[in-house]
Amino acid sequence: MAKDEETVKLSYSDRFREKMKDDFDEKEDAPKCQNNENESPEDKIKPDPLDPKNIADSIIRLEELKKASLSKTKHDSDEVLEQALSILRHTESIISSIRRASVGMVSEDIEAQTMISSVEDTPKAVKEWLAATFTKQIFGRRQAVEPPKFRSIVQAVRASMYVDKITRKTSQAPVDVSPATLMLQDQLNNWDIDVFKYDGLTGNKPFRGLFGEVLRRYGLVKRFKINLHNLENYCALVENGYNLHGNPYHNAIHGADVLITTHNLISSTGFASWMTDIEILALLFSAMIHDVEHTGTTNNFHICTSSPLTIMYNDRSVLENHHISSAYRYLDQPDSNPFDKLSKDDFREMRGIAVEAVLGTDMSAHFTQIKNMQNALFNPSTTTKDIAAFFSVNRNTAMTLILHCADISHPTKTWGLHKKWTDNLMEEFFCQGDKETSLGLPNSPLCNRTETLVPESQVGFIDFIIVPSMNLLGDMFDALLLLQNEEANATGTKSVNYKKVDRPWDNRLSENRKRWKELVTPKDETPVTPAVNGRVKEEETESVKEKVSHPPTKKNSTTDQPSSRKSSSQRNSQTDAPSSLNGGPKILEEDPKTVSSPTATGQSAAVVGACP
Repeated sequence: MAKDEETVKLSYSDRFREKMKDDFDEKEDAPKCQNNENESPEDKIKPDPLDPKNIADSIIRLEELKKASLSKTKHDSDEVLEQALSILRHTESIISSIRRASVGMVSEDIEAQTMISSVEDTPKAVKEWLAATFTKQIFGRRQAVEPPKFRSIVQAVRASMYVDKITRKTSQAPVDVSPATLMLQDQLNNWDIDVFKYDGLTGNKPFRGLFGEVLRRYGLVKRFKINLHNLENYCALVENGYNLHGNPYHNAIHGADVLITTHNLISSTGFASWMTDIEILALLFSAMIHDVEHTGTTNNFHICTSSPLTIMYNDRSVLENHHISSAYRYLDQPDSNPFDKLSKDDFREMRGIAVEAVLGTDMSAHFTQIKNMQNALFNPSTTTKDIAAFFSVNRNTAMTLILHCADISHPTKTWGLHKKWTDNLMEEFFCQGDKETSLGLPNSPLCNRTETLVPESQVGFIDFIIVPSMNLLGDMFDALLLLQNEEANATGTKSVNYKKVDRPWDNRLSENRKRWKELVTPKDETPVTPAVNGRVKEEETESVKEKVSHPPTKKNSTTDQPSSRKSSSQRNSQTDAPSSLNGGPKILEEDPKTVSSPTATGQSAAVVGACP
């Protein structure tokens, strides 16, 4: 009984030292291998002083040295030995905790993971960061049998203890996380995020938190050493630019919506993996600033009134040129250039992409964009090799189409959001109509408050603009994924089965079109073309029907493919994903839904008014 009580009184450190000492004694009594007579002392393996097996023996030897030095050495020598003992005791306590936590575990990485997970009251995100950072650095090069070095374990433990100490201090104080930040963290990847609600939570300052968060999602803040202070200042300038004219539609909320939609398009479809870092940065930047300092009027209004912007930009993409010019003027403001660490080549490439993408949001270039992409994907003679060559040369074309589709994407959101966007857009059109009336000018399409047919215009907008554009965009994503998968399978890097990308916009478009159709009177259910003042003339109805049923063909056009065009009824049918021909090169089959007939092109002037 007395012996048991004595054992209990022993500390874990004392028992650990005794156990280690017994192990060393047994090891010394064991038969030793004969050394090579010719082996030099330098060739012998020296024991590692930091090996955990030698910790207990080192403590015992130092204690003996301390006792022997009390009567023979000076006081300063005693202090040195005491410090050494203190360090070793502290090290021994760490080893003890590691051994207790890792009982039954033999994996190299499990020891490090156990140390991290054993830290209490630490948020999960911090533990994941520790595991992702320190275990990768410490155990990045795996060894066959040798356990992790004690020095590395001590470094990991010290780091985890330090992080735990910081976390405990910060956790004692309330964490100030704004509702807007929480909403972004939870819903940024949601296709139907309520950007109006988010804007209200930010106090009508959506970009200051949004743009930085989106860049962090792709690791671009660290990659390009973006100055966060300058980034906040720049976003403030962009917000002020958007709200300069008090537009109901083309304001900072619209810019934030296009930025989020662009992010979702490239992230959810895997398109971002095809892009370089500078391309992602340029496209996201373009999405944020694409309508900054919008005047709330159309390019045609500027041209008809000979505005100063028209004189400056020579009647060519007046507003789009102004948007990109204003965005780069903001960079010259003091402490407002978040990209000042970019190399000259990166900055030049970013600007080239941004200029082309923003200019591509001009609706007058819509059908040219659509036709060029259709010819690249659906030409009967196009092979997979041709498509790969096209995208290798025309990378900006793909990114421009993404931004263009994001810019006009509000019909692809829930009815509540789409209806609100439509109301705001129509109010902006009506304000332009009021200005035109006051100037004695005829009202532009859809700009007359009393005669505009809103449901009909939205049905036409969806049928002739949105559906072909979004279908073509999805086909472009499918084509690029097919190319990536084929390349991966050919090189043997991975085995991938082709799968079409998800298209969350399909159901929304169908639902919203149905809702608008329910608001159309029976006599106006035929395709409509809003004429001057937005009124559809009865005599035009039969003409439109005839054009839809029998579209004209161009004999001398090198870009049109009359033989590949489909009728309007066929355009509503669903086709298969890109597939391969047996025994031949893989090509993309034509998707009739994405083919815009000359009828659609002929109606562009009427439907453009319904586009943002």
